[in-house]
Amino acid sequence: MVELWKTLVKKILEIIPVICIALLSMSVVMLVVSLDPGVKWSEYNQELYYGSGIFGYYFNTLWSSLDVAKFAGLKDPHHPCTGKYIDLLKPLHDERTGTIAATNAVQVIQGHTDSPRDFRSPKRRRIMTPEKPGGGEPEDEGEGEMGGELPCCPICFEEWTSSGNHRLASLKCGHLFGQSCIDKWLKGQGGKCPQCNSKAKRQDIRVLYAKCLKVVDTTERDRALQDLEKEKEGRRRSEMEAAQIRMQYQMTVGDNNKLRTEIAKLREQLQNVRSQPSQMSINSSQSNVSENPTSTQSDGQFILDKTIKIWDGGNCRVMAYSPSLATLVVSQPSASSLFPGFGIKKISTLDFKTSQYLTIHSKTIRDVSFHPNVDDGILLSCALDKTVKMTSVISNAVVQTYETQLPSWSCVWNADDRNFFYVGMQNGRVLEYDIRNTIEHVQELNTEGSRSPVASLQYVPSDMNAMFRCGGLLVGQLDKVSFYEKKQDQHKLHILPVEGSLSSQCFEPNTRHLLCSFKPSQKHAAVRHQLCEMNCVNISADPTTLDMSCSCDIVQTFHAGRTQTLLSKSVLLPHPTMENNMLVCAGEESTQSLHIWDCGKSQLKQRLRTDGAVLDICAIKTNNMTYLAALTDKILKVFKWC
Repeated sequence: MVELWKTLVKKILEIIPVICIALLSMSVVMLVVSLDPGVKWSEYNQELYYGSGIFGYYFNTLWSSLDVAKFAGLKDPHHPCTGKYIDLLKPLHDERTGTIAATNAVQVIQGHTDSPRDFRSPKRRRIMTPEKPGGGEPEDEGEGEMGGELPCCPICFEEWTSSGNHRLASLKCGHLFGQSCIDKWLKGQGGKCPQCNSKAKRQDIRVLYAKCLKVVDTTERDRALQDLEKEKEGRRRSEMEAAQIRMQYQMTVGDNNKLRTEIAKLREQLQNVRSQPSQMSINSSQSNVSENPTSTQSDGQFILDKTIKIWDGGNCRVMAYSPSLATLVVSQPSASSLFPGFGIKKISTLDFKTSQYLTIHSKTIRDVSFHPNVDDGILLSCALDKTVKMTSVISNAVVQTYETQLPSWSCVWNADDRNFFYVGMQNGRVLEYDIRNTIEHVQELNTEGSRSPVASLQYVPSDMNAMFRCGGLLVGQLDKVSFYEKKQDQHKLHILPVEGSLSSQCFEPNTRHLLCSFKPSQKHAAVRHQLCEMNCVNISADPTTLDMSCSCDIVQTFHAGRTQTLLSKSVLLPHPTMENNMLVCAGEESTQSLHIWDCGKSQLKQRLRTDGAVLDICAIKTNNMTYLAALTDKILKVFKWC
């Protein structure tokens, strides 16, 4: 019993020094920390995390001592009483990084002392940053925050900014980047951090608001750039508004001048009528006789009613008439240099006054056409800018645009089906379009034979009550005239027996006659206007099957001058007062006049002065009156039947 108590007391005495040493070590550590103001708690916490800080030494020493006291025995060769002791492995100091490497390893070392100092932890080597010369001035903000690294994005090596796309941002792993750079990186690199290769997503990008980081402050610059863009946009908008106001002002001034000129003329005419009524009547009758050598007062004649100036710069070319809108449209160049291009000017046929101008194409317009049976105000136009457009004359807006590979020369609507129209190309081909297909054409015609441009297109509506009942498309090229008979979804080609250098063709649907105009050539020295009657014959051996052979018979030929350089259009129209009679109207380039032939009498009826080469002619019926409009490159002459 006594021996047992002795053994117990002996073991207690062995444990007491270990506990005292641990308490003494903790006291020394706390004293050092309290007396050294240069030691940062963040460093202790960081080193404690890696197992090599001051508190790490303390707890390692404490628990190692307790383990020794608990498990050590008198017969244990490592017991302190036998001259052996357990020493903690001293921390290794990394000379390269200046940090203490952590270790949890325990090394058994042979010793010859039994002093309690053997259980003390080794003294901690503090990492002291050498002071910079200058008497304790603060470190550079960039190095203090980044540990000596350059304050730039590791992806693009450009400096961060405090605002904008390249502002400072980080991932959840803590690495810093420019926001735009790391956003692009995560999009294309599989979602990994460029620095540590850890998984990252775009949602992990965090914008940082650093205070001590050296960045380029671009807030004012970005704000200035935004203000500059706003000012540029405002200036551009102001210039556009000013240009529109100037154009409206010019148009208003022009209309005002026209009205003043018209008022002056009316006043002058009124004064002349009041002063010399008899003399004016005599002069008028003499003038009519001189201009109309073969006309008689019984069948009527055309007299000049209006002269409308379209554009002083010239280059007016074609026109079209819409009876439902009582509107005549004339092609002309843009009147403003700020809005270049070519468009149409609208003229009301109620009073023959110009109203509005609308730009449609970027190059010269070659042909325009309204649908003959549909009153929707849609104008079909083709031009040399390789586009075909449908424009609403009511809303003054382009509603559909088709692009072509080559410039187009002519266009016409399908009078039997409102959904189709045709466009004649420069290479001789004819494209068929369906307005329900807004991308491209649905069929090509005239793909074989001559490659000369299609100068004119005329659609022949089908009429089962007429002698020539077939419907189809008349294709007038510079060297030939063809007729494509419409048979359900197919077209059958018929070559018409006319020859010459074609300049224009016109089909009259009521009488089923065709007018073809030809320029002078080596075989024919003068301008010819041939009136042809369309006919067809069933060549099928089976009477129940229709297989038509279409052709034409030349009824009359009217000769004009010996000079024609322009592709001027001629027109065939019914006689205003005589049934079953027609009038042929065509321009005479050499005399700058408009010739009118009476088909019933086969003679020249009138010669009307136009003060320019006639390019296009249009017959107008409005208010129970018949007008004939002749277009030159600058002016429009309107003649009234009376």
